Amino acid sequence: MVMVTRFLAGFVLVLSVLPQVQAQAFPQRPIQVVVPVAAGGGTDVMARAVGQKVGEILGQPVVVENKLGAGGNIGTELVAKAKPDGYTLLVSPSTIATNVAVYRKLPYDLLKDFQTVALIGQTDVVLVVHSSVKATNLREFVELARSRPGRMNYGSAGLGSSQHLSAEYFNQLAGTSSNHIPYKGQSQAMTDLVGGQLEYMFSPLQNALPFIKQGQIRAIAVAAKQRHRDLPQLPTLGESGYPGAEVSNWFAVYAPAATPPAVVKKLHGAYAKALAQPELRAKLEGMGFDILQATPEQATDFMRAELVRWARVAAYAGIKAE
Repeated sequence: MVMVTRFLAGFVLVLSVLPQVQAQAFPQRPIQVVVPVAAGGGTDVMARAVGQKVGEILGQPVVVENKLGAGGNIGTELVAKAKPDGYTLLVSPSTIATNVAVYRKLPYDLLKDFQTVALIGQTDVVLVVHSSVKATNLREFVELARSRPGRMNYGSAGLGSSQHLSAEYFNQLAGTSSNHIPYKGQSQAMTDLVGGQLEYMFSPLQNALPFIKQGQIRAIAVAAKQRHRDLPQLPTLGESGYPGAEVSNWFAVYAPAATPPAVVKKLHGAYAKALAQPELRAKLEGMGFDILQATPEQATDFMRAELVRWARVAAYAGIKAE
């Protein structure tokens, strides 16, 4: 009996230290980061730039793979069902929260199947109009929209996308209505806005900024708490009469839910260290991104708040996707 007791005690001790040993050895091979949207967009750029530095810190390559389809749900499901060992991660934009609000059925449960590793960044959202729109400020824009209920066309990256919900969120605040034109991606919508097929759009700043600077579209207001460093003359929605109307396109890193806490901690530390490097911060800020840093717990709380907000917007506007 004494031998059995000692054996069991030793076995329990081994089990208790095994996760720490595994975390210390992690990673021993390349890490796959799934990006559920097209290459070249903001999420892809962010994932690759930060992932390169994370790979250098961890001593293993971080390989980004774009898995498209179903509004980002195909790539997201792939990670939800991946082996929870830290070698398969997801870098997703804020559509991971808006999808929960608009899709009737999802092949995963966001809160049960994932744990948040880190928030890594965001880009402000800006209200932009085609140069033919007779509005130079938000007051004039709202007056114009109210005079043409349901007749002004705005574009988005797709049904239920963050751009779609941002526009409907503002419609609710301003008491306006307009006609939504969904596209298969942000770049297509921006092309038609520049070309005059659309009248306005709520766009991530890094997508709109080059066209604003070239005078091809006009910025009306930024949906942020404060003015943006690249457009210091542009007022916020709050300054223009709509306090609290802040939205952003944010980016986060996720791991499958059962990933060992010690591995998640090590991954979070690597992302935090990468984002603290001045050269990476300068590169991302030069492209219109803002760095975000939060603990996994804080990041999860933030995501929960976003889920509540966009569920309310989608329900009010009757937005549903299949």
